[in-house]
Amino acid sequence: MPVTPFHLGPGFALKSVAPRYVSFTIFAFTQILIDLEALYFFAQNDSHMHRYLHTYLGATIVAGISVAIGRPVCQWLLKKWNNHLSPKQKKWLYVESAISIKSAVIGAALGAYSHILLDSIMHSDIKPFAPYIGKNGLYNIITLDQLDLLCGLSGIVGLLILTALGLIRKKHKTAFYQKEGTPRET
Repeated sequence: MPVTPFHLGPGFALKSVAPRYVSFTIFAFTQILIDLEALYFFAQNDSHMHRYLHTYLGATIVAGISVAIGRPVCQWLLKKWNNHLSPKQKKWLYVESAISIKSAVIGAALGAYSHILLDSIMHSDIKPFAPYIGKNGLYNIITLDQLDLLCGLSGIVGLLILTALGLIRKKHKTAFYQKEGTPRET
């Protein structure tokens, strides 16, 4: 099925490992761009849904587009998200809307190449190294259930780590304000 949400699981895990260096929104944006190809061929009722963008070469091009176009789009979306939060919600759900070039490039690259890797395991019609190699040696190296479980668990672990990091940051920020005599954030 095109556009699987399980692809986002590894994105959360990667973000939790290097939160300042990986843009999750660019990671997700890249995933969506790549799957527009599969959606197009799916809508055409064509069984060969994974073609040009589902190669490492095509994914590299998509990653570049994601940085150039996705960065301003994602920053705008994040600002909109933050503007719709109540003061109480901002304490937990506010996200930094500025995306550095570095985190955009890393997020796009991780999103693009992880997408091809995961889809290579999942779909028989992918030729990840085309046009140079016309085979897919990763197809079915693990079952689809195992792959979904791996992606789901990596997402849960990543979200737990990100939540813990947020709580630690909030605790240290509160302790800093109390130590300095500055009023606490409300």
